[in-house]
Amino acid sequence: MIAIPLLCLLAAPLAAAPPRKPHPAAGRVIASIRIETHNVFDTSAPPENKLLYKAANRIHIKTFDSVIERELLFKTGDKYDPRLVDETERNLRSLPFIRRAKISATVNDRGAADVVVRTYDSWTLEVVANFKRAGGVTNVKAGLAEHNILGQGKAGSAVYSRDGDAQSQAFSYKDVQFLRRRRLQYSALALASPGHQNVSMSLSRPFYASIARRAASATAGYSSRAIGGGAARRTGELGAEYGVAFAPSAERTRRVNFGLLTRRSRSSGAVADPEQLTFLKLGADWRELDFLTTRRVRNFTRDEDYNLGLEVFPSAAWSPKLNALGTTQAQLIPKIEVGKGFAWPDRLLLLKSGYESRYVNGSNGNAVASFDAAFFLHALRSQTLAFHAGLDLGWELDAANQLTLGEINGLRGYGLSEFTGSRRFLFNIEDRVYVRDGLFSLLDVGAVVFYDAGHAWPQSSRFGLADLNHSAGLGLRAAPSRSGSNDPVRVDLAFPLDRGSGRSAWSLSILAGQAF
Repeated sequence: MIAIPLLCLLAAPLAAAPPRKPHPAAGRVIASIRIETHNVFDTSAPPENKLLYKAANRIHIKTFDSVIERELLFKTGDKYDPRLVDETERNLRSLPFIRRAKISATVNDRGAADVVVRTYDSWTLEVVANFKRAGGVTNVKAGLAEHNILGQGKAGSAVYSRDGDAQSQAFSYKDVQFLRRRRLQYSALALASPGHQNVSMSLSRPFYASIARRAASATAGYSSRAIGGGAARRTGELGAEYGVAFAPSAERTRRVNFGLLTRRSRSSGAVADPEQLTFLKLGADWRELDFLTTRRVRNFTRDEDYNLGLEVFPSAAWSPKLNALGTTQAQLIPKIEVGKGFAWPDRLLLLKSGYESRYVNGSNGNAVASFDAAFFLHALRSQTLAFHAGLDLGWELDAANQLTLGEINGLRGYGLSEFTGSRRFLFNIEDRVYVRDGLFSLLDVGAVVFYDAGHAWPQSSRFGLADLNHSAGLGLRAAPSRSGSNDPVRVDLAFPLDRGSGRSAWSLSILAGQAF
């Protein structure tokens, strides 16, 4: 099954990121590194030399130079490597408190390289006031989040949510430089809602860059869920992973991960129904690194990084039924993901495919193969024409794992999960128009016209083009220009072209992020 999409990726027309020009500092010894951090607003420029922007800069604590320095993949005395410099820029841009990063170098009169690292902070204090309505269901969020506490790169949040009649409170904390150690990450999460509590934490040193040789992590979690009659289902988890890279370089990655995860569940009340699983995990990371940096694909004014190189991520989790491990059932969960990108002038094609299944006591079930393609044409500066197609094929799916399709996942104008089955197809076209960048230095504004077509159906049924459900509409996009992600809020007004009985003429949805 997976060989087919993989061969399709390899057989596609060869295209890559535009060739780079040789950098004059390449191969020269780095003599000095200067870090320049910039606040959210540039009050030295007349458009932002106003009371509002000055007050915002005073509230925001600028990122400390030491936080940026810990993320650099080079140091004084190293030879200047343009690939590592580009990768450092990408790593900095991926941080939630950095909206833009630029590294430049000049050759001094001694023939060495002087490097300047410039970063521009994003606005990190977030008043969470989110309203979402889709399929007749209202979701509200309220709370506070800070993604750069005291300029140290730490993040914390406290959020209240209401999804329909369900309410919950969530608290989180994350530190990407725990104990001021390079690339040592710590995170914790606590979630509470009626009948459900969950606490988890992790400590990890991931593969922070292509040249990283090792990675390690440890996780722990506990949850309690009401199951009726005053009883509750309690589950505890402990896990650890270790990864090794073979011949690490800035051009490709070859990595293997080993892990162990143990999970134990038990119910209170008359029926304990204990369950214990111990998974042995094995994964790999095989990637050719060929990055393209562009804009106006999924965001507005933020640089977006896409790897055009072939990516293959196989993994498997195996829980043998052994008395020594105390396991109550045997499980095997194989999984693989494959990706490839292609770029031409003003065009970008992104392909993905994957397969996952679950063997329980020798019986296979919940198998899903997926195929996804997205094509972007942005020949005009203020416009992007975007196409998307996705196909998911499922076998022996449980009732809880059926594939759904509706307003919440791409087929606008219909119910949240109006169509259900073991097969799913979706096609989208969007004409994205970027109306105004940096309105009041705060907001990027755009509009879209779209067409959606899709359907979900059971494996036992035949599918033809006449079975597709269609919709069309228009929408608004608004993205905070000084945020770290620049993800837009989308407001879509959709008209279902297949009018069933009782279906309203228009459907309004307010969601986060682009539709694809």
